[in-house]
Amino acid sequence: SKLISPQMIGSSESSAFQFPEFYSFPPFFTLQPVSLTREKQLKLWSELILSFQKFRNEPNFAWRTSPIWENRHIGRKMSESGKEKIVRELISRGNAEWKEQSKISVLLYWESPKETASKLYKWVEDNFLKGNVLTVYELHKGEDMKETEF
Repeated sequence: SKLISPQMIGSSESSAFQFPEFYSFPPFFTLQPVSLTREKQLKLWSELILSFQKFRNEPNFAWRTSPIWENRHIGRKMSESGKEKIVRELISRGNAEWKEQSKISVLLYWESPKETASKLYKWVEDNFLKGNVLTVYELHKGEDMKETEF
């Protein structure tokens, strides 16, 4: 699929991020009334936010003020209620959780805990370590982990 880089975010850090083509489609910035279309739209927004924040290496997402909600190139931006619905979608998918009671920001997980657990379990099985005890340090910094994404 063709990738474009809208001029919505001017910092040099984010200018190299390649936005998907649908980001320049004006209806993407309005929550769709048909439930199947809205579900797909929420999924696309969730994936876009995760990709963008991962590119920036920023798991803290100040969702109310993030520049991702506005594409100045096409003159569109997401409504406040739309932003909230998308963030709630991220939370329901297991890719985010509220950082504080005021709900100003969320902590993003590039993949859900369930996805990480599945990958870790597969790695344990592939390396014949089932039944062994491993510390968190070994899983994070151990010699056997150098070629993994953990």
